[in-house]
Amino acid sequence: MSTPPSFTGVAHLALVVRDMTASVTFYEQVLGFERVGDVREGPPEAGHPRRLMRHPASGVVLGIHEPHERSNDLFSPQRTGLDHVAVTVSSREELDAWSARLDAHGVEHSPVRDAGYAEFVSFGDPDGIAWEVWLPKG
Repeated sequence: MSTPPSFTGVAHLALVVRDMTASVTFYEQVLGFERVGDVREGPPEAGHPRRLMRHPASGVVLGIHEPHERSNDLFSPQRTGLDHVAVTVSSREELDAWSARLDAHGVEHSPVRDAGYAEFVSFGDPDGIAWEVWLPKG
């Protein structure tokens, strides 16, 4: 089998949310993402806006939009698909600072866990999309 072509990074993550306003507020106020633009999907009468947000320190881009058809279900890592999104930090002090920031914003989260190869804190966004702040060891 031949070696696959390479890629250089992640362009963006696209998240489907139940409430655009609540999710944008969470990603701005809690995680520090900044609005970089809006995109409309589909024909003008469909009007499915997608908010583009970028994290200034990491460059991670989120495309956030509401579903084309409403189901009102929450994210579940128990179904086929995304399990969680993990972002890295470079020190225990930064990991602890994220834990304190989540506390300050009233976001429920795990205590710092030690997986042996990394320490991390887990939490969810307003739709239960699972996130981790991850400190690799060694």
